Amino acid sequence: AGFDIRVNMVAPDAVFSEGKVKSGLWEKIGPERMKQRGITDEKELHEYYRSRNLLKARITAQHVANAVLFFITRQTPTTGATIPVDGGLPDATPR
Repeated sequence: AGFDIRVNMVAPDAVFSEGKVKSGLWEKIGPERMKQRGITDEKELHEYYRSRNLLKARITAQHVANAVLFFITRQTPTTGATIPVDGGLPDATPR
């Protein structure tokens, strides 16, 4: 803080591709996640993650970018914070 350095985090959950913004992560880990959950279709995997959060939101890269933008534009004097970008996970640690 004495050097005007802030340390904040963004904690997204299951960020899926949207439009032209593609995520290579799910191509790598998606098949194993599907297998673990007895899912055979990629759309079912998307629905699984969407339906498990309280807002029933489909988390995208734009949502994560908005949270990062909040921190980097220094809209508040905040350090040591975490913004969950997950639609509200009922089993997550209380924030």
